[in-house]
Amino acid sequence: MKTFFIVIFSVFALAVLFFMIKSHKLFRTLIFNAFLGLCVLAIIDLTSKLTGLYIPINWYSVGGTAIFGIPAVCLFLVLQILI
Repeated sequence: MKTFFIVIFSVFALAVLFFMIKSHKLFRTLIFNAFLGLCVLAIIDLTSKLTGLYIPINWYSVGGTAIFGIPAVCLFLVLQILI
């Protein structure tokens, strides 16, 4: 099961990297993607009492979200639901 999640995370990472390179605005896209991911992570943290979904805020979740953006948040949510 651990290998499956590593493969899914890698596919998300490659998809984000592919679209950033394709846009020819790598730095701007990277900053914007990190900002959106961190905003979504903050929104999920603020609404965790209402929705029941909770992503622990630690170095791994913040770092993964800052690097990979919204796909990382989606992966963290899927992991939280499955585990």
